Amino acid sequence: MKKLLISALMLLSTLTASAQLISAARDNEGVKFGVRGSFALSNMNRSVDYSADFAGIAGSSLTTKQLPAFAVGVAMDLPILESFHFNIELKYAMKGQKYIQKSKVLNLNRESTTLERIGYLELPIQPQFRLNISEGSHLNVNVGPYIGLALHGHTKTKLHVENEDDVISKFYTFTGKSFTRVEDESRNWEDAPDKYKAPYSRLDAGLAMGVDYVIEHFHVGVSYDLGIKDIDKFASDKNDEIGYEPLKNRTVMFTLGIDF
Repeated sequence: MKKLLISALMLLSTLTASAQLISAARDNEGVKFGVRGSFALSNMNRSVDYSADFAGIAGSSLTTKQLPAFAVGVAMDLPILESFHFNIELKYAMKGQKYIQKSKVLNLNRESTTLERIGYLELPIQPQFRLNISEGSHLNVNVGPYIGLALHGHTKTKLHVENEDDVISKFYTFTGKSFTRVEDESRNWEDAPDKYKAPYSRLDAGLAMGVDYVIEHFHVGVSYDLGIKDIDKFASDKNDEIGYEPLKNRTVMFTLGIDF
């Protein structure tokens, strides 16, 4: 009984001390809210880069590149200890990839540029470790999970053939609706095919990590989203295929922000 009482008192003392530390941290700074804006470079881990000669198609090449994108959102800084906080954000993030295909057919140069974009509503929840640099500035290291829900997506392709007008096509990922048009002409819409299924899953999840430097209320930082979920809609049917490679998002973000 005596040992139990001593253990209970020790536990109570520990909880009291922890509560005092949390209270002190909150009293010193309090919960803060802010806005964030990011310029992003996004791609997917299925990279393609080849050049070859096919029958009738000389010097054909296909290359994947990073897609310039962006993210905007609101953030909450929740202090636990002086050097340990939680950084919670709710943001809209554009992700995807860029493809460029070049070839020569009948002595005419052809170049096709495809932009594949998916817009996500994301919720990163990151433990944040803080290093005080001076009275008005500090460095934050953030590492934690994120979950995302795809709100919309589309694939836009611009085909340029030498001495001809450009042909532009756009395909909406989650509805299947599409259109094509010759440059400067009206769009020709097409409805989704029967029993259409989106090639991408709407759910995404991964690990968000980054550092940011804070001066007073202003933030500047860089971060990296490492997708760990296969966003291929048909992944469960392809996992047993030889050479199948999961499809995952990869995004670098350069961020500016302000707290209120």
